[in-house]
Amino acid sequence: MARIEMLPANSLDKKADEPGLVLRPIERVGINEQILSRLKSFLEQKHLKVGSKLPSERNLAALLQVSRPSIREVLRGLAILGIVKSKQGDGTYLAASLHRILSLPDQILTLQESLNLVEVAEARSAIEPVVASLAATRASQEDLQRVREQLQAMKESVEDRIRFLQHDLEFHLAIMKACGNEVLKRMMSVVLEKLFDHSRQVAQNYSDLSKIWRLHEEIYKALCRRDSRAARAAMIRHMKISKADNARLARPQASTSDQVETTRSA
Repeated sequence: MARIEMLPANSLDKKADEPGLVLRPIERVGINEQILSRLKSFLEQKHLKVGSKLPSERNLAALLQVSRPSIREVLRGLAILGIVKSKQGDGTYLAASLHRILSLPDQILTLQESLNLVEVAEARSAIEPVVASLAATRASQEDLQRVREQLQAMKESVEDRIRFLQHDLEFHLAIMKACGNEVLKRMMSVVLEKLFDHSRQVAQNYSDLSKIWRLHEEIYKALCRRDSRAARAAMIRHMKISKADNARLARPQASTSDQVETTRSA
């Protein structure tokens, strides 16, 4: 007969009192992650379908008791992922199935809050040439039309840096959506959103917007030729310039007082 060993009466209490079991690290949840989690619950409860209109930014902000910029940032991220679609002057509409929304990790948006700009640029340099290569063979005529429209808008905006960078973002988003790979789309959505959060500063770093436009034109022409190698090479050329610009942007700048002190010391 098997022998059953009895534990001391207070052994369980001692185990429960072990600091490692009780004092576990507190999980920090970002504001974007909380907003996304609440939105997913709301959509599930309301059984909204593709094409349904979402509450306004103002209403969402009031219901969740957060700022409108926070709501706007989450909706912008969801738009990049193809989950929602904004219609200017009308509102935001659901553009994906509920199943796809519920499978979206809550952390996908909070990743944007902590990534180093230079590291993001490095990730972009590694990923986006592959995206361009795939898009060259998979893009539909409608996809190419969207890319062309943004390229034309960039050309018309060379005197307006902020507007130019906005169409620059849309250009790359159009290519991302045409690549036909959902994993790459999600990865690139985070990368592009983080970089273009700094669009005003990046825009000031570009010395020649006409040169930047020509780099984008080379990418577009390669896509139209269905030349995956050329599309990849053209994107790499563009990435080298962007990476250098963002590296300069991320370097800490000396304060005015530091500069004055340096001048005095000299």
